[in-house]
Amino acid sequence: MSTDAETPLYLIPGTMCDERLWRYLWPMLEDRRPRHLPIPPGENIAELVEGLLAQLPAAPVNLFGFSLGGYLAAALAVTHPERIARLFICANTLRALPESELRQRRQLLDWVARHGYSGISDRKIAAMLAPANRGRGEIADIMRSMDATLGERALVAQLRATSERADLADGLVDLAAPATFCFGEEDELVNRPWLENLQRRRPGLRVTQIPGAGHMLPLERPQALAAEIRLWLDTPPAAQLP
Repeated sequence: MSTDAETPLYLIPGTMCDERLWRYLWPMLEDRRPRHLPIPPGENIAELVEGLLAQLPAAPVNLFGFSLGGYLAAALAVTHPERIARLFICANTLRALPESELRQRRQLLDWVARHGYSGISDRKIAAMLAPANRGRGEIADIMRSMDATLGERALVAQLRATSERADLADGLVDLAAPATFCFGEEDELVNRPWLENLQRRRPGLRVTQIPGAGHMLPLERPQALAAEIRLWLDTPPAAQLP
């Protein structure tokens, strides 16, 4: 039987992201042998979760998810808790999308259907970064390259499959595995009141924000994020918690 130090670490990326998302984070976690877990094809959240499960070993894993990957990691954890040793949600709150965001998604899908997809815009990139990081061309280049590689088909498929989603707060309250939420201090996509309410319902839940970062935390502040991941990995698994 594997020791806890051998529990594998899997990382799920966000919408229109691939393994390049971990370019700066990966070297800081090499001793933990992180594994990239790509978002599989699927028509809805349930199918995506089953596709992720098919890529995981039977023994419990340490599961990290960024943005959409955070929602999928949590959905997997609450539906298959026996497969999770620890859960880390980065840059996401696990609630149903607000109507304003659903409307934006419908408008984008309609635009792409009529005009095609020309790639992520400079405005979108800027909105996902802290103001201090908007001049960092290397981050924008990574975001553009991931988006260009995945392309229109992936964008449409991911938006359609993930727009309808449930609030996972009840499942997180009941989850025995240690859980951490971490996000950039200037991330406007994270709902703070939702997290505060979850903390009240689940004592011991770690929620932390990292200064100098917006939504793209793994690219903006990888060293600070790596420190949070290491702290999470050192948390005793559920069977050892008091």
